Amino acid sequence: MAVLLVFILAGNTQVQAQKFTADTVQVESSVKIHSPHKATMYSVILPGLGQAYNKKYWKIPILYAGIGATIYAINWNTKNFNKYKDGFRDFSLYYDYKYQSPDLETPIPEPDSKSYEGLYTDGFDFENSSASFDNWFKTQLQNNKDSYKHDRDLSYIILAGVYVLNVIDAAVDAHLMNFNVNEELTIRVEPAVSYSAFTGNTLGFRCQITF
Repeated sequence: MAVLLVFILAGNTQVQAQKFTADTVQVESSVKIHSPHKATMYSVILPGLGQAYNKKYWKIPILYAGIGATIYAINWNTKNFNKYKDGFRDFSLYYDYKYQSPDLETPIPEPDSKSYEGLYTDGFDFENSSASFDNWFKTQLQNNKDSYKHDRDLSYIILAGVYVLNVIDAAVDAHLMNFNVNEELTIRVEPAVSYSAFTGNTLGFRCQITF
């Protein structure tokens, strides 16, 4: 009987073990994790593509409005920089011809290019202009040339900043989408009185977080 009981217990143990094993099922999570790496790479390849992957479509027009405005600023400043650069070069040659050529044994030939004439009042007579005006005008041409060059270079920096900001924004949004925030999360702030042997009763605030 003792031997039979042992086998019965052993058999019951095996059946229970088999039943426990059969009842244990590995369930894989069906929740799809949003990939920050994909969002980042998409934005690197094409600005706005990461925002589309994050389903933040409203950001795409704002992004391309910034890119378009910056590209327009680059073209505008580049065009004016080239215009004043040519004007400054041509007027500098004309300035040397006008004021240095009479004192030289071999006169400087009069420059053919006079692009600076379009940068001042139409029909102005540069041949009879005073030395003070010519000095002022030459300085103005140089200042405008340098100013447009500065603004052009700054526009390139802003364009690079918009591109980098597009990548950072897509990566941060993708990271935040993976956080599971409980809808029952509440923060409660209320007045509270605390007691201390040194200060007695003191009035303050108590912050309670429930989740």
